[in-house]
Amino acid sequence: MHDLRSLLGAEIWNYSIFYKVKALSIIKYPFQAIMTFRKLLKTQPDVVVVQNPPIFAPLTCLIYSKFYTAKIVIDHHLIWSMSGFINNPILKSAIRAVEEFCVKEASLNTTYSDDWEHELTEIGAKNALTIYDFVDKTWVGEADLSIREKFPKDKKIIVMACGTGHSLEHPDLLIESSKDLSNLVTAITGDSNYLRAQIDKARNLGIKNVIFTGFLRDREYRGLIATCDFVANISDEPYGIPHTITEGLAAGRPVITSGNPSIRKLLGQDYSLIVPHNDIENIRKVISIALKRQEEFKRQANRLYMQLKEKRERQLERLLKFLDAS
Repeated sequence: MHDLRSLLGAEIWNYSIFYKVKALSIIKYPFQAIMTFRKLLKTQPDVVVVQNPPIFAPLTCLIYSKFYTAKIVIDHHLIWSMSGFINNPILKSAIRAVEEFCVKEASLNTTYSDDWEHELTEIGAKNALTIYDFVDKTWVGEADLSIREKFPKDKKIIVMACGTGHSLEHPDLLIESSKDLSNLVTAITGDSNYLRAQIDKARNLGIKNVIFTGFLRDREYRGLIATCDFVANISDEPYGIPHTITEGLAAGRPVITSGNPSIRKLLGQDYSLIVPHNDIENIRKVISIALKRQEEFKRQANRLYMQLKEKRERQLERLLKFLDAS
């Protein structure tokens, strides 16, 4: 969403407290709402681009728009009530009601996934637009390439980024699938606190060709993506397109990925490195294909990057036309 705000010449403002501390949600969201409303009253913007989740931020901005004529663009990182992150049925229903209100009242609803756009339209969005996440190749220019020296020089490296350790992510399947591939090292990034179960499982199974990097600084993470051989996304996420896919394409890395409908639309229905089903046998087959045809898939990654860039430029043109006309 930051690049959307930059495109519009907007001030970037973020206010977050007690990040990921669920127990304090009843405190942090009302306080964030107060601070957001205070910021809006102080600056009085004509156009506000605000992210969901959390849906309470768009709700606050919509309340502001009732007092001051302003266009509210909600950028949906996901539809919170459908994300799988909320299990309590009462809380999920409450979030859903707020989301439906915000989606219907917003001037425009944007999202990074074609299938999320469809869901927004079903909810009642008057205007909905997909704007793919995009990572420019200059992203790699700020990478710390020396991180590659920490890995065996004679091995292929496959990287899976696990930011939150969410149950929909399956590094465990990737690890087990690559267990006996002696020419391959699997690198799992992310905070070790979130990946403790995966670390223990790999140790108990005696898997030697896996490296848990822990949380990497930005330049180190970029360096790992830029110098690895493959990027992986093994997940049961039904709608989204993980940012690591676009990072991999920007670095010219072949992407091995589970294939929800949005990912298939992004990469193409005939993309050879989509895992047809999330199990060890299928993942191993796709890894074997990737290893045998690595150079071919590197060229394909560069073509996909250019296609994504062109698609996104057209999407941004639609966004600017909407804002100019409304």
